[in-house]
Amino acid sequence: MKRSLIISALTCAIAPTAFASQLYFDARNDAMGGAGVASSDFVTAAFVNPALLGQGKTNYIGVILPAIPYSNDGHARYAPTSFGVQTDTSDAFLGALDNVKSAQDAYDNNTNLQTGAAYASALGQFDGQRMGINAGTSFAIALPSSALSVAFFGNSYMTSIATAKVSQNDIDLANTQNLGDLDSKVNLAGVAISDLGLALSMNWDADIAKVSIGISPKYQRIDTYSYNISLNDDGLSEFEDGFLDGLDKQSHFNLDAGIAIDFYDTFRVAISGRNMLKKNLEIETTAYKGINQADEKMIFTLAPLVTAGFALHHDYATLTAEMDLNDAIGFESNSKSRYARGGIEANLFDFLQLRAGIRHDLNDIRDDLYTLGFGISPMNLVHIDLAATLSKNGAYSVYQNGKVSDGGLNAANTTGDDAAYGIDGFVLQVSAKF
Repeated sequence: MKRSLIISALTCAIAPTAFASQLYFDARNDAMGGAGVASSDFVTAAFVNPALLGQGKTNYIGVILPAIPYSNDGHARYAPTSFGVQTDTSDAFLGALDNVKSAQDAYDNNTNLQTGAAYASALGQFDGQRMGINAGTSFAIALPSSALSVAFFGNSYMTSIATAKVSQNDIDLANTQNLGDLDSKVNLAGVAISDLGLALSMNWDADIAKVSIGISPKYQRIDTYSYNISLNDDGLSEFEDGFLDGLDKQSHFNLDAGIAIDFYDTFRVAISGRNMLKKNLEIETTAYKGINQADEKMIFTLAPLVTAGFALHHDYATLTAEMDLNDAIGFESNSKSRYARGGIEANLFDFLQLRAGIRHDLNDIRDDLYTLGFGISPMNLVHIDLAATLSKNGAYSVYQNGKVSDGGLNAANTTGDDAAYGIDGFVLQVSAKF
């Protein structure tokens, strides 16, 4: 059986998918290091800081759609226009998976003592490897005004952990050149959070400042899931058939809130609190850590995240920075992180925007994440924004020793200070303002 087919497919399914603490994607903010508490545009303010609804242009309507319908030979199709995908690689998951595929190809082509031992070794190194996967989409309709600003919004964000579960029996059979179908699997355990809410913001003008406060009450649906994907050819079809049956659905109400103070329409300070009602979610699975390691229970905490920041903003440039005031929890099996983010945007003739930024973990648990992006806004009506994130062991093209190559998967074999920087995620967003 061509087991390499399933491993290739699994690589494609996992690799193109961390702003895990944010629980949203926004191409402009993500290109600026993820900073947006003080600098978000009014059309995306509902996801970040609802107070910024009132700091935007008045007499405008802003719209973000997750997809645009079109016809293809008479059949309705939908082109995605607002989505983000990103990985958070740990312990060279992708490199170890690629090593399994290479060793497996050699074993299938010429089964002997050497290829069997190499295959067994690759499987053993893949065992227990772990990678984070994040994906999301959103929509919004925003109506800013000088008095009461309103936005109707929806956001869906999925965060998962993929863990390799290699069978000791597979390793033993590979060593004896008797391995047929694999018992080994990859476990996917995760949480999908979907918000549907109404953001409200009010302004007060003073001599030197404009003060805005905002709230976003929202209905929140939370799906937790766990599923084992077989590394055999039928693994993905089994996953598709059984995935929805594995969902555990919950729902409740939550709240975001924020405040922003704009001085002389140039300098802004702001603070926001998102998901102010804490919720612990226990996923019905035992996370696998390795053949010779103890298992663990998978728990995800949806906790309040309070962030403070500032922005220097002008028609031609924006400089912003922010800091989380508490730890982002997420999966309890992962270490807690608290981030500082910063970014810059240059606006050229209201047509082209160039952006860059950085995210730094104040707890020194995760490596720095660098961001790049651009926006195109013809006639300042349609806005097309794209962002990319770069980190060590990124899944795609890598930068190392002054060169750029396509060796992302192979580069993932190198960890620590010698690891290459690669693209590990991207965000696309199309919006309109009229």
